[in-house]
Amino acid sequence: MRLKTIAIGLNLLLLILCVGFFIGHGLPKSLMLWSSAILWFVAPMVNLLYIRKNP
Repeated sequence: MRLKTIAIGLNLLLLILCVGFFIGHGLPKSLMLWSSAILWFVAPMVNLLYIRKNP
């Protein structure tokens, strides 16, 4: 249970950092930055959904 809590916390931190990137730098101008930002958002979301699905 402790490891699950740590994983949830780290994934939430990644989502906060993703939002902070857009707040601090604005919208990316290059395709590479857009793809990085999308992956940076999607990976923690998938992890959180997987953690929620498997108790």
